[in-house]
Amino acid sequence: MPYDLLIKGGHVLDPGQAIDRRMDIAISDGAIAAIQPEISASEASRVLEVRGSNRYVVPGLIDVHTHVAYGATTPGVGIGCVDPDVGGVGSAVTTVLDAGSVGIANVGVFGAHLLPKAKTRVICYVNVGTFAHTTPAAADVMHMEDIDRKAIASCIRANPGLIRGFKLRLVGPVVQERGEDVVRLSKEIANEHGVPLMVHIGDGRHPDRARAGELTRFLLKTLTAGDILTHLCTPNPGGVMDAREAAQSVVPELEEARANGVLIDSALGRGNFGIEVARRQAELGVRPDTTSSDLTAGGRRLGVGLLDSMAKFMSVGYSLSDVVRMTTLNAARGIGLGDQLGAVAVGREADLSIFDVVEGKWKFTDTLNQVFTGTQALVPVQTIRKGELFSPEWGPYAWGWLPEQA
Repeated sequence: MPYDLLIKGGHVLDPGQAIDRRMDIAISDGAIAAIQPEISASEASRVLEVRGSNRYVVPGLIDVHTHVAYGATTPGVGIGCVDPDVGGVGSAVTTVLDAGSVGIANVGVFGAHLLPKAKTRVICYVNVGTFAHTTPAAADVMHMEDIDRKAIASCIRANPGLIRGFKLRLVGPVVQERGEDVVRLSKEIANEHGVPLMVHIGDGRHPDRARAGELTRFLLKTLTAGDILTHLCTPNPGGVMDAREAAQSVVPELEEARANGVLIDSALGRGNFGIEVARRQAELGVRPDTTSSDLTAGGRRLGVGLLDSMAKFMSVGYSLSDVVRMTTLNAARGIGLGDQLGAVAVGREADLSIFDVVEGKWKFTDTLNQVFTGTQALVPVQTIRKGELFSPEWGPYAWGWLPEQA
């Protein structure tokens, strides 16, 4: 048999390559070996029939903002992280990026435990704050001393290849007082080690809105190509909606940053998605490059996940092709892996996501507890990671994957 696995009869949707039709995909030795309208089942050792109404096969989905440092943070003390494979291959996602769940004090959990065990591809961005989400503190950086430049350099030397970027959350009292200094230092450290900086905007602790907006505009002028701004649609102080104007436009620095090569990510989660913000941005033609989940243990219990984020943007008016592009091609390019991920192509590692689009009237809730509805929800069917098949976990709700009906 020439092929190990044949994915047969699926509607392949790959916006980056303008593929939107039924195709068969053959896999050998963990890589895509053939993509054709028809491949005989007799040519494969194993066949997965995926033909179905509103069922799609897409490049392996990439979630560029998750919290998967499972075991390094303590529920009830710091942020609750999930197992990488719960938010990954168990949710039709093949690659997850941990967005600063831990600082250098705890990042060793990735090399010692998470990376060797995870079936999902895991990329680690370490928090600039030494202890990050592992303490009960309200912010990752409570004092300038929490960013230990020397210790960070020592950690990177001792763990080559582990840390692929840095994460800063632009929240908390020290940011209000010395925000420009925090941004400058974080950016200097990222530059020093030749990796990107991801920055969270939007402070749910309700600081001075004018000051928070001022810091976000400074940040946007500081970030450079390869960096990531996350939480585009936050309704919290420090978001990109211009607090200086009643017309609710976005700050001009946003599109300047995008033009400079900064990735604009939405990262919905529990705390940074406002449906009215998303709708207004859509009216203005302001779109995120990527959408991601900001997945946490607490968030998952409320339905948070990458497929949920995609469905929420579809409720705003984005097409299925739009959200697939955001979570495949755009995400791969945004994290510097566009030559490896984000496409269904011969020779590429066989990372594929299969899901159903389910029509209905579905209820969603944003950060401000505003309920809104959508007509489409996404449900995982199967994940192929490096040629290996994975069935979905039980969904985040007691009844499974679909949101509550409106």
